Amino acid sequence: MKIGIADDHLLIISSLEQTLRHSGYAQISGTYTSGKALIAGLEQDQPDILLLDYHLPDQTGAELARYITYHYPDVKIIALTGFDRPELATEMLESGCMGYLLKSTASTEVIMDAIERVYSGHVYLDKSIRDIYASFIRKANMGKEEKPKLTHRELEILKEIAAELSNAEIAEKLSISKRTVENHRNSIMIKAGAKNTVGLIKFAIELKLI
Repeated sequence: MKIGIADDHLLIISSLEQTLRHSGYAQISGTYTSGKALIAGLEQDQPDILLLDYHLPDQTGAELARYITYHYPDVKIIALTGFDRPELATEMLESGCMGYLLKSTASTEVIMDAIERVYSGHVYLDKSIRDIYASFIRKANMGKEEKPKLTHRELEILKEIAAELSNAEIAEKLSISKRTVENHRNSIMIKAGAKNTVGLIKFAIELKLI
């Protein structure tokens, strides 16, 4: 697995490099201390996973995530930042990141778990961020009309989506057809106003399903 690191603190880069090399299955494809250096590096070689800080000297992590998601859609991005502001988590996830970790709470085990899960195509939120994120979503929705209620089956399926099960796995677990799962999933997305799996996970967090 090739991993890139974009952070303007050399000490952070050095620590991450050491952690990842000791994992035994990660190769550091490049380290970058600015957005310009990152973009130039990606033209030569793209990592499987990119650990991206929010604040770089010349561009924000969200700006870079949008650029990378558009030009290099196969690169999976995990935001690794010192900022625990929920609005930044929202911005990074909506910009294409598949993970959001805090430097203050992300242990070696958490970082490796996040990398493995995101590499497998799942969205990963640090546990400390999940609580903050849920609170932020509730506050953001104060004063808005009540969200449409989900049926019992839709709640079941949304919970399994949040547990990172595929449509086929959900169908097998609930003893229903894959087509039925897909229909319920589309219904949930419409009710939640979600555009993708990240939106469904945010909705699941709001409903305290995870």
